[in-house]
Amino acid sequence: MKYDNIEGKFTLDIFARNFNITQNSALNVFNKLKKQNRLIVNGGGKQKRIYTISKLSFKKTNGFYDIVNKYSKIKLIPQFNHFVHGRYTIEEAIIDGLKIGDSRTLEATAYLFKHVKNWTKLFNLAKNENLAKELQDLHKIARKKFKCRKLPLRYQND
Repeated sequence: MKYDNIEGKFTLDIFARNFNITQNSALNVFNKLKKQNRLIVNGGGKQKRIYTISKLSFKKTNGFYDIVNKYSKIKLIPQFNHFVHGRYTIEEAIIDGLKIGDSRTLEATAYLFKHVKNWTKLFNLAKNENLAKELQDLHKIARKKFKCRKLPLRYQND
């Protein structure tokens, strides 16, 4: 592909003008670069779209910090890149938050209790990691701070 060595930030019309192609052709090029994970799009709506092109592919994270920042009022800056292959659930994110264990992470992780769908999976993961007591304590703190689902009776005194 003749666009392999391109790097930088472009808008659609600037890219089309620089390479003497139509805007539809530029969109097709952007689509190909996006499939190769070499393109990030910012803006849209009332703003102009800015297309950032890289020579190397961007790796997408879909791990702990993405889920916590999506559901929590407290936003966290990632301390590390967390890559997950396959589906990463809220229950797994709670266990990972307990493993990280610093106070700000635990406070942000507490907000995930509002979205737990599978308590059995959550407690099985906690028992496998020997974190059942910490999980119950975090849930008690979450219940005091904000409204969230009650812990099922079979898991309260485990």
